[in-house]
Amino acid sequence: MSRIWRFVTGFFLGREHDVPLYGKIALPQVIVGVALMAPGWRDAALSYLNKTYSLGLSLDAPWWVGAVFAVLGVVVFLVGLLTASLKPPGQFIAIRHQSFQPLTSPLPSDALPRQMRKRKMSTLECDQSNFLSGGAFDPIGAVRQQQRLAQDVAAIRKADSTAALGYYGIVHIPLQFLAGCSVSTFPEVSLFELHRETSTWRELQEGEGPELDVTVKRVADPPSPIACVVRIAVSYAVSPSEPSEVVAGPYRDYSISVGKPGIDKVTHYKQVEALVSAFRKVLDEIHDELPKNLIVHVFYAGPVSVGFSLGRRISKTIHNPVFVYNYTASTKPAYAWGVEVTKEGRPQDMVAINT
Repeated sequence: MSRIWRFVTGFFLGREHDVPLYGKIALPQVIVGVALMAPGWRDAALSYLNKTYSLGLSLDAPWWVGAVFAVLGVVVFLVGLLTASLKPPGQFIAIRHQSFQPLTSPLPSDALPRQMRKRKMSTLECDQSNFLSGGAFDPIGAVRQQQRLAQDVAAIRKADSTAALGYYGIVHIPLQFLAGCSVSTFPEVSLFELHRETSTWRELQEGEGPELDVTVKRVADPPSPIACVVRIAVSYAVSPSEPSEVVAGPYRDYSISVGKPGIDKVTHYKQVEALVSAFRKVLDEIHDELPKNLIVHVFYAGPVSVGFSLGRRISKTIHNPVFVYNYTASTKPAYAWGVEVTKEGRPQDMVAINT
């Protein structure tokens, strides 16, 4: 019964991952069938069917037409439910991505999304701390190791098309984007953030969450830019003066910001969607209006889940080249290195170090 309730609420609330294919087929049939049998709703239901499926049904259809739709929907749902219950639950691949020491704790099984807890959880480790922590500085080596992560995810997807994916960790910003960009074709990824008070991993919540007041501004727009800058402020503001230390002008400057940047602002999936949709629109606008070889320089301050998700909205085949910078307060310039996340090939060709 709880599974049926989850399917129904997921259907009406737009939670796609809670509604299997058979539910997406069956529930509309049941709803339309019931509407056809109810006076006052019949004409609206028939109009919907005719418009959606070009069926040409008469608006004077008898009540039993609705009964047929309702029974058919119930049969489809029950057969799908039975078939799904006989299948093995599959696996949940949790990407544990980290480049800082000390390392974070593994994701516990009870932190998985409720509908994933019967799956076998496997952890895919990507530990780059030896390259970028404890006095080490080798972003090229870190990128080289991360290329293996993309290959591992692709191999898992090829071997098991039903595998579900999760992502968590504490990692440098360019590597977040690079990870997201490498799995941009994966249909859905569960996202987890570290709860500061308990030091435990928690999945982002469904629903809208508090309003972030996301704004997009074209701050500077010279007539013939040779580059683009996109500043994304979620946890902290990104000063408009800092990109000029590493990006030659003139450049078009975009600002994507929440109303009042601060830590722990992002708690819900819909908030992530608001941010990544704004970013995607900016990338599309740049692609439509400026030369295709013009580089987009991204300066981001925000949580890992959003950085990874921003990377997932970058298309290597459509968008301009995208270069993502890392921020370190103790270096001069502060954005001392970065990665061209859209580039394929040798790591040394993807990484740039500003001295």
